[in-house]
Amino acid sequence: MDKNWKAFERRVALRTGGERIPVSDRRTPLDVAHPYLGIECKYRKKLSKFIKDSMQQAIEGSDNKIPTVVLGEYRSSEMLAILRLDDLMTLIIAYEKYKEVTHAD
Repeated sequence: MDKNWKAFERRVALRTGGERIPVSDRRTPLDVAHPYLGIECKYRKKLSKFIKDSMQQAIEGSDNKIPTVVLGEYRSSEMLAILRLDDLMTLIIAYEKYKEVTHAD
């Protein structure tokens, strides 16, 4: 029987238009090959309540905007953005259309 994490990686690849890289073929630590994204998948029984509550707050306050949660760590300048995968794909599709119209590379 297929492991849940493998099935999750396949779903992510399908949803993003990428391709799941079998563990035996991996030359990088990434799980899905994609032209724009470096996709590492993490599948858990439960996500942190803190993260789910933060996303729900972003969703409720976003109206017609893309809900985004930005996480930071004390004494670190790095920031992580969390958004729904479908919203990320909407941004990528919009970028592709923008490139076509402006002929930008």
